[in-house]
Amino acid sequence: MMGVESSDCTVAIGRPLGEEIIVSVLESSLNCSAGEVMLFSGRMMWRTGCRKLPLSLINSRTNTLIVKQRVLLPGNGVILQYNSRTATKKYYQDCDKQLFGPQGEIVNPVQLVDQRQEVVCRTFINVAPRHRIAIRALYIDLGNESNQTHFNYILVRDVSTMKTMVFHGKQQFFWQSTGSQAEIEFHENVKDHRASFWAEYRAVGPK
Repeated sequence: MMGVESSDCTVAIGRPLGEEIIVSVLESSLNCSAGEVMLFSGRMMWRTGCRKLPLSLINSRTNTLIVKQRVLLPGNGVILQYNSRTATKKYYQDCDKQLFGPQGEIVNPVQLVDQRQEVVCRTFINVAPRHRIAIRALYIDLGNESNQTHFNYILVRDVSTMKTMVFHGKQQFFWQSTGSQAEIEFHENVKDHRASFWAEYRAVGPK
């Protein structure tokens, strides 16, 4: 990330669920007193730094990591090296899914009816930096909305703002994020109703 033309540079790293990312800083020419800085962020971590970066080892703790660099002087920057490994702690459910790429399909996860504990399954979507995510629900059937004891709903979260929207019943929708990451939670009572959901997502370029 040295010699880039833009003062702000972002790199997104993604691996399969079950892995974590380890980043080491091989070289840094950042001017810390001038306000140049690095930001490392993931679903379970947030870290900034400038001084002593070459001695740092950054652990994402999950399978995705966003690296942001802000420089003020031309030519300054860092050289990073990253590797992935099996995560030391499990941070996901077996029914969770990870989606990468500019477009794709989203379907509701299938849970076993004989599961003793109801599990909230999630779908994580990551697209290229500076892009947004547009989700269009093509078919949705989450059962009877009048059942207030056990009901099914879908929660969509915009990771950059942490704002959420909840969808019930057969309400088709179009949703768009403000950043490049989104999460969908499927709250489903599988013993009461077999929910069905199908949607498409695509990456929307910068404004």
